[in-house]
Amino acid sequence: MTELTNDIEKELLKAMDDYKTIAQLLIDKLITETDQPEKAEIQAGRYFEIQNADLFNGQEHLSDNWWFDVHGEHCLFRNLITGQTLEVSLGNEESIANLDPYFFYNFLETTENFRHLTKYFKNPFNDTLNLFKKLEKKQKMVNIYDVNFRKI
Repeated sequence: MTELTNDIEKELLKAMDDYKTIAQLLIDKLITETDQPEKAEIQAGRYFEIQNADLFNGQEHLSDNWWFDVHGEHCLFRNLITGQTLEVSLGNEESIANLDPYFFYNFLETTENFRHLTKYFKNPFNDTLNLFKKLEKKQKMVNIYDVNFRKI
């Protein structure tokens, strides 16, 4: 990984905030625009109950051109127009802010405002993981489990 300046680090921290904001908007969209069997449980914050349910609009995607795929403990969202992708952890309301190094790198790479930051990562997974570990030492991130971190 290329050495990061304070300004680049700040941009990456902002990208993490934006990721969390967009992830919450997409989860809310998924909950309100699909026929979730366990809707009351999900609205209570039990996001692990989210399923690949039918859309109320009869389309193949959510509003604003967001395609989704719930798989295991994640939901992949992809904007069909911009190509922006977010792989969101399901679990509870806090889980959506969890960042996996590879998934976060993909978010940077597919987000126009942050794409330029990928040049600092020669090895997407390892370099992003090293960034997370550095930010953990600076008490800006916390390790949740395995290689998943969350911004503090």
